[in-house]
Amino acid sequence: MNCLGKGNYVYFVGLMSSLGAMLSYGTYLAYMVLDESLQASTLRRSDGPDARAHWSTGKSWSQFAQSWGLAFADDVRIGSVGMLAVMTAPLAWALFWYHIYLIWAGMTTNESGKWADWRDDIADGLVFRADKAPKSPDDSPGNDDIEPFVDWPISSTQQLVRSDNGEPPEARANWPRNNTATGNVRWRRVSGLHEVHNLYDLGFWDNLMDVL
Repeated sequence: MNCLGKGNYVYFVGLMSSLGAMLSYGTYLAYMVLDESLQASTLRRSDGPDARAHWSTGKSWSQFAQSWGLAFADDVRIGSVGMLAVMTAPLAWALFWYHIYLIWAGMTTNESGKWADWRDDIADGLVFRADKAPKSPDDSPGNDDIEPFVDWPISSTQQLVRSDNGEPPEARANWPRNNTATGNVRWRRVSGLHEVHNLYDLGFWDNLMDVL
């Protein structure tokens, strides 16, 4: 989402879905054309009641593969286009479903790498969490011209610290801005990503509506 731009992300996801659909349909068309060609070839060579059976009936796997190889060689244009569609359709669908996963998780492709780093550090027992005090209702609202309204919270309710030695930081935290920490901050070791608050995760449906 960062590199594409928020307003263009929906078109990118639409491109991936339509590309996957077209490649899948191209695969289907190529299969139908070549299958019909193999069936017609079988009818020309066969007599009797078995002539109407499907061309693959009674063939071993090696004979089945050889028949398809002959079909590709007999019609190179259809065969090459069909093979290209077969190989690229999974790539388009994989990219589409990966971005659906990112929407569900409430993160971008750039942020997924950062979350992976946090996950590894959490697994090593190096991450600690402290909760911030609730924001005062007397705080003046921001200027909408400078900070436009967004659906997600402006600041997190917790602070994460990565420790070099696996030991928790000092009891009191030094916050980068505004002293909003509780008087006696107690750091807790994070056991999993489920304990970390993702500001931008509004839930799958709201995330999807934000993209659209």
